[in-house]
Order: sequence, then C-alpha cells, then structure tokens
Amino acid sequence: MPEKGRRITITINGKEDLSRDILKAESCAMSCPELSLSVEPGTLGGRFTTIEGLLTQVRDDLKSSIFDSTEGGDSMDMATKSKWTTFFSQLDTAINGAVKFTIILTDPLASSYVQSFTAPEPDPQITLEDYERTAEEEEDLGLTDMKTEGYEEEHTVANGATADAA
Repeated sequence: MPEKGRRITITINGKEDLSRDILKAESCAMSCPELSLSVEPGTLGGRFTTIEGLLTQVRDDLKSSIFDSTEGGDSMDMATKSKWTTFFSQLDTAINGAVKFTIILTDPLASSYVQSFTAPEPDPQITLEDYERTAEEEEDLGLTDMKTEGYEEEHTVANGATADAA
C-alpha cells in the first residue's frame, strides 16, 4: 500500500494522444474540466485500454443510462435533452481528436498509469503528483480501521495466551 495517492494530469493535443495506453484502476476518479466530465471511483471498474477507448466507454455507458432508461429518452424535457445532446457532441469531438483537453486521474492507491511517449525522459504532457489522501479516501479504502502494527500481541492477549507459551 503506497503512503500517498497519485494524481496524473495529461494534456491531449490531438488524435495521436488518444492512442496512449491507460490503466484506470477501480479506485481512480477521472475528470476532464473542458468537457464537464467527472467519473467517480468504481464507476467503470478497472480498465486497461487507450484514452480513446476509455472516453468511448464513458460515452456509451452514459448514453445508455440516460437515453435508454425508463426515466430518460422520450420522457425527458427538451431543455435537459438539449444539454445532454450538447455534452455528447462535445465528447464525440474530443474522441475524434478535434479539440485539446486534459484528463485528471486521481487515484488514492496510486495504481493508475498513462503511457509516456518520451520514456525514459519525462513526458511534457504528463504531470505526476503524489498527494496525501483525504480522510474520506482513507475511510472509503478501509484504512482508518486497519491495524498493521502490534496486532499480533493484541491477538495473543485476547485469546488468553502469553508470549512465553507461544
């Protein structure tokens, strides 16, 4: 378990960048400010694909849940439907490599990865930042209740055994 989480920010400048391999761990949140896109941890599960493949999966999953659900589709009011249509149009433009945007992966377990085109040299389009996990992230991961030191002694005492008997 890494001591810190990791935030990866990648700038997408065109179609070529969409072919980068990406590993989005299940614990990882993804956002794209320019596209008003935010994906919570666990939503897509873990995925190893390309950036284009990940965005396509997000688009397809959202479209089916919004337009194919019993609450959406034909019963949706025109203003809401128009907003979603605009959102999907912007997302399609990004998937086609026609606009520049950034993707931010925030992974409290530091298990996500984006392919560098300049390895072993630093990639100017990728920023890696290790960060202190929030209390909420620690709680969600079960780390606040996890005891990793001194548990052997407590277990021995709780079961009535002594250190000499062991």
